[in-house]
Amino acid sequence: MFLLQSFAKINWGLYILGKRSDGYHEIFTPIQKISLCDYIYLKPSNQLRVETSNKIPQEENFVYKGLKLFEELTDIKPHFEVFIEKHIPIGGGLGGGSSNLATVLEFINSYYGSPLSVEELKTLVGTISSDAPSFLCKGIAIVTGRGERVECITNERFKGVPITLFVPEGAHAPTKEIYSKVNPSMYASKSEVEPLKGLISTAHPEEVFEKIKNQLGKIFLKLHPSIAEDIDFLQKRCYKKFIVSGSGSSFFTVGSLAECLKDIDSLKNRYKIIPLVTV
Repeated sequence: MFLLQSFAKINWGLYILGKRSDGYHEIFTPIQKISLCDYIYLKPSNQLRVETSNKIPQEENFVYKGLKLFEELTDIKPHFEVFIEKHIPIGGGLGGGSSNLATVLEFINSYYGSPLSVEELKTLVGTISSDAPSFLCKGIAIVTGRGERVECITNERFKGVPITLFVPEGAHAPTKEIYSKVNPSMYASKSEVEPLKGLISTAHPEEVFEKIKNQLGKIFLKLHPSIAEDIDFLQKRCYKKFIVSGSGSSFFTVGSLAECLKDIDSLKNRYKIIPLVTV
């Protein structure tokens, strides 16, 4: 029996650089894994079976799709019983399914002697989920293009950073709907985002967090004005910046909220409030 931890993610920020000829948007987003995780149990078997604690049908599961594609590419039959114990909230934009996919496929590829190169593995998981290649990074993933280009950056200052995450109950953020509302006035210039990469490589995360923006997050908050009001309330009560992760629905701040927890008791019925750290 093998046990894997499959970590969730946050987007430190997200910039739209323009519309591509293929219809997708050109983006720039730094992605960081966080300590919130699913647990994945794998046991060698005479057949492939993938189950989850929240009863996702096997044929719809990213992990199952990835293992079948691995078999097609390598002629290796990855006969394992896989059970995924879900703790990452669904619909929060935290990348649970993509993380599960990348975590399992990285393990399986190593288990069978690495028949796929790192780039081939990125391509495999990216075929199923555009978020998945970023989870193969050990540090911060700088994601560009339409999400298919991933560069891994190591800055030890970004490990073990306290984060407080808010996951709204019942508020979903369909990515396609969010992107459909992007307009050219929201586009950032390359000169705006190019310095961020160097900053992420060398600076403290608090400095990056204060400077970075999320343009998709603004669209999400227009669609969910009650969440926008709650963020405004939090910023005034806790004297901190809060930012939507990716296209939503989760948002977060850097640091602990211990000093203002009593002031935000009224939000506890509407959000899962999760203290954690970056990994």
